[in-house]
Amino acid sequence: MAHKLTLSVALFLFAASTWAADGAAVYKANCAKCHGDTGQADTAAGKAMKVPPLGANLGKMSAGDIAAKLRSDAKHAPAVKAAGDGLAAAAGYAKGLAK
Repeated sequence: MAHKLTLSVALFLFAASTWAADGAAVYKANCAKCHGDTGQADTAAGKAMKVPPLGANLGKMSAGDIAAKLRSDAKHAPAVKAAGDGLAAAAGYAKGLAK
C-alpha cells in the first residue's frame, strides 16, 4: 500500500512540474527581445524603443501584481498574449532580474 502511495505522489509531482511554466523560458521567448536577457534593456529593440531597465520597484512587487500591470499595459499586449498561462512565471523571473 505504501509503495502505491509513494508512486502516486511521485507521479503527481512529476506531472505538476511539467505543467508549471518555466519562467526563464517564457521570459526569454517573449520579454527578452526588448528587456534583454539580464533585464537591462540592452537589445537593439530595447534601445530603439527606449525601454528602461527593469528597476528595483519591480523587485518589490509580487509576481501577480507584475502580471496584472503587464495585462493592463497596451504596449505589452503582444508579449502578454504570447506568454499565455506562463505570464505569472515570466513575471516572477523578471522580478528576480530586477533585484
